[in-house]
Amino acid sequence: MTAHALIAGTLFRAPEQKTAKSGKPYVSATIRCKEGDGSQFWRIMCFSESASAELMRLADGDALSVQGSMRAELYHPEGGEARINLTVFADAMLPLRPAPKPRKMKEKVEPQRAAPADRGLSRHGGDSEDYFRDEMPF
Repeated sequence: MTAHALIAGTLFRAPEQKTAKSGKPYVSATIRCKEGDGSQFWRIMCFSESASAELMRLADGDALSVQGSMRAELYHPEGGEARINLTVFADAMLPLRPAPKPRKMKEKVEPQRAAPADRGLSRHGGDSEDYFRDEMPF
């Protein structure tokens, strides 16, 4: 049975290009997903060329979303508690837009007044008054 997962988080460890025992290239990375007060870490394995190329463009701390089949394994470190090792074999990934940075408040500047529309541009100001007072009809 295969479970599919959609994981969104930030890169905790920069992507590394590696070669499998079979000679096939892949990219490995670690994603940190915030979960309440703590974090959950996912290992990402990417064999797709297009997704690998996109993943290699990212750096530590960049936000991304990864989709693929997942695997959860129980890991027993020496002299420690059992832990769960979470891995996603990424089919596709999408870099996410970073959170907007807070803007500094700019000093208020009074807007410039627009020049009057009738200043030398039109013969009549709209009320049929002739500003030049000459006898030449147009």
